[in-house]
Amino acid sequence: MNATHSEQTSLVDTDWWSVGTVTVGITVFAIAQGLTYPLISLLLSAREVSDTMIGLNAAAFMLGLGTSVLVVPRLTRSLRAGQVIVAGLLGAAISLGGFAATDNLAAWFFLRFALGFCVNAIYVFGEAWLNAATADAVRGRVSGVYSAGMATGFVIGPLAIPVFGIEGGLAFAACAVLVSFVAFGLALLSKRARVEPEKPAISELPRFARSAPMLVFLVVAFGFIDASVLSLSPVYLTGAGASAALAATFLAVMHIGMIVAQPVLGMVLDRMDRWHVAAGCLAATGLIFLMLTFASIDGWAIWALAALGGSAFLGIYTSALAILGQEHSGKALTSGAAAFSLAYAAGGVIGPVVTGSLVSAVPSGTFVPVAVIGLCGACAVWLKR
Repeated sequence: MNATHSEQTSLVDTDWWSVGTVTVGITVFAIAQGLTYPLISLLLSAREVSDTMIGLNAAAFMLGLGTSVLVVPRLTRSLRAGQVIVAGLLGAAISLGGFAATDNLAAWFFLRFALGFCVNAIYVFGEAWLNAATADAVRGRVSGVYSAGMATGFVIGPLAIPVFGIEGGLAFAACAVLVSFVAFGLALLSKRARVEPEKPAISELPRFARSAPMLVFLVVAFGFIDASVLSLSPVYLTGAGASAALAATFLAVMHIGMIVAQPVLGMVLDRMDRWHVAAGCLAATGLIFLMLTFASIDGWAIWALAALGGSAFLGIYTSALAILGQEHSGKALTSGAAAFSLAYAAGGVIGPVVTGSLVSAVPSGTFVPVAVIGLCGACAVWLKR
């Protein structure tokens, strides 16, 4: 009875308007990110651009993400968190429109950087806002729903490729229109929110990193895996004889697994030690992607492994988000959210570059770095925690 009463109190104490705003925002950002990763890789591959250059272009997104951590807080001191997210969405729409308007490779590096810069708005403000608005007893489930929304966006993004094709910029233009419409909707929705997170303080980032190194590591590992898999698995599959539509479907299946698994994982996070769950997700990621290295693209196993692999590696981030809200509050919470952005960007820059360089030398080794990070990361978390 006491547990039921406590949970009911937690449901009341949670600001669901804030949770809804952040979740819808991350879903739409994920649509843009989920579309651009495979679509740009496929377009550049069709132009016979090297795997290393494709990895560097993906890293430009992460560089924009990291740069904005240092700039956005100063530019948005007088804005509410909801206004920052709406501004980020509008900036993302403009960037996507740029991809539709030009096929110049140098311009695409700038546009990829700009898209990362805008997307960071929700990573810095949104995740601190989400945790500030959520009671701890339901934090795992809210984090799971948030991650499921992110995964839903990643499913919709790649599926636009078979619908709109990869030529002519139509997929980019359609995504730009969608993001613009949602931005105006969120501008209205965010006005009902009653919780406002503290502004991130850049000076607090080193202190947070020193106090929570393993938490930062979880997000670096996730960024490495996420960027590597999204940007280079389409190239790996098409190089092995798969069609562009099959490569996009592979990513969609991976993210459908995420959607199904994250709410369930959220319930587990509310009932078990969250660090143990994070270590389990790392280990599962390593094992699954090791098996994908040897799986045939013509067999059924590749689809099962895709769904399980996506569920496992997104679970790393879902766990980190729940642990952040559990162990930190106030300025440390907002500084942690900003540190998460930098950590994700660092992993996202390193991942495609390292993996792309390896693929240029060993075409079958696309998933090997992901497997190593997952397995070694699980060992590190177990030893430290």
